[in-house]
Amino acid sequence: MTAVAAGLTTACTTSDDDRGASSPPTSSASASASAGGSEADADGAEEDLDELPLPREDISDWAAGALPAPGAAERLVNQSGWLSDGTSSQLTVSAPEEPAGRYAVDVACLGSGTITVRLQEPEDPAAPGSPDATCSDETISFEYDSTPDAPRVSLGLSGDPTVYAVAIAPVEG
Repeated sequence: MTAVAAGLTTACTTSDDDRGASSPPTSSASASASAGGSEADADGAEEDLDELPLPREDISDWAAGALPAPGAAERLVNQSGWLSDGTSSQLTVSAPEEPAGRYAVDVACLGSGTITVRLQEPEDPAAPGSPDATCSDETISFEYDSTPDAPRVSLGLSGDPTVYAVAIAPVEG
């Protein structure tokens, strides 16, 4: 069972990749996106770009200021982008080469949509239960124990196109 201690603060971060996810800064992190609608096409993606709360090229700068400053431990994941029905409404980021343990997670979002945060896959995808946290035009920060697997965070969008940033770092001590 995943333990979550949530603390909320306000801020946000972004990136500029066409599919809503930028490349993480380290080779140990991975991300996968899946289209939310049955027809995620170029026209839908262009419409979603027009609905973002800031220009795509400004997302990286927003992300740099939206997340709390990194602590003593190096971030294993530091990624930003956007989620939308026309591109991807779901995204999973992880650091698959890292061991199970205690991790700090920061998620920032900017826009009128709501991003749900899940720390482990639900046993029954048809009845996923409550998310571990939600982000709606704010920054949320919490720690969790990723046992028995490496750290993994799944984001899902409900609503309008929204910019996100996510960072994962081990908790020292």
